[in-house]
Amino acid sequence: MAPADQPVLEGVPVIDASQFLAQGNAGMRPPQDVIDQIVDACSSWGFFQLVNHGVSQQLLDVHYAAMKQFFALPLPEKEACKRSKDNSMGYFNDEFTKQKLDLKEGFDFRHTPNPQQPDDHADNHDPQGVNRWPPSYPDFKPINQRYFTEMSRISFRLLEVIATGLGLQPTALHGLFAPSHTSFLRLNYYPVTPGAAPDSLGISPHKDAGFLTVLVQDDVAGLQVLREGVWHLVQPLPGAFTINVGDMAQVATNDKFFASNHRVLQSSSQPRYSRAFFFNPSHSVDIQPLQVEAVGDKVPHYRPINWWEFRSKRYEGDYANVGEEVQIEWYRVEEGVEAH
Repeated sequence: MAPADQPVLEGVPVIDASQFLAQGNAGMRPPQDVIDQIVDACSSWGFFQLVNHGVSQQLLDVHYAAMKQFFALPLPEKEACKRSKDNSMGYFNDEFTKQKLDLKEGFDFRHTPNPQQPDDHADNHDPQGVNRWPPSYPDFKPINQRYFTEMSRISFRLLEVIATGLGLQPTALHGLFAPSHTSFLRLNYYPVTPGAAPDSLGISPHKDAGFLTVLVQDDVAGLQVLREGVWHLVQPLPGAFTINVGDMAQVATNDKFFASNHRVLQSSSQPRYSRAFFFNPSHSVDIQPLQVEAVGDKVPHYRPINWWEFRSKRYEGDYANVGEEVQIEWYRVEEGVEAH
């Protein structure tokens, strides 16, 4: 194997969230050393694992069981809520990553500003599409909504800690997610592939488009992150959240934070499940480098990027093989040329 294809059993940083996320401390300013750990992890690895986060194990277990039950449904029942070119929400088994078909099944659903109303109500209109749910599994929706609410809470608290670490007021970055964020939750199922080679991939190397991702793995290892030319296994920790930096956080911090390439190995012996919460900005927001001391270089490295334009182009490449997917490098300012 080439060096970049050699798996290495080394973990990403592990950070204790008990002093700003656990019950009784939620909303508290974490100690400076915890803030520094998060900023350093976002700047060096682009990944870290979060433990003692305060989300109940019961909710995690109930949601995990619901996810497994959904993917065990007969294919026609899953395809009853399949996504389409014009509606990115629902079931899929035909996604592309970097022009290669993923070896997995998935299910996406998005944030609804008014969850008490039907998904297709005017209050919940969103250009991403309407949430689709399996008609044969009515309990699936409320379980996912409870889980989504907790992931949103975790993400906003992390956003506040990051803002503090950049020398800003805790809520300074909330405007990127107002009036309504476009976050969505993705459930992943990687079936067993008998005879799969050790370096067979369930998902090809890629970076996440949004701001942050909050991932929960099961106990089957497979996620790897690329650092300094070497693939490192992100070893599953019971109950931990794996957090990674997305493209929009890299742009906003003018390359202080780093969105790392990551991939998923295909298992030849055990199925693997995971759930990824993509914490994404508001449709109308233009993401551009912050002009703060903590990001270092005051010269913008990127032109402003309209989030929804970027997200739409990325989905086109996920839905079908349309050629090279849009990357933030396309918006990078050439040296000596001012951003406009």
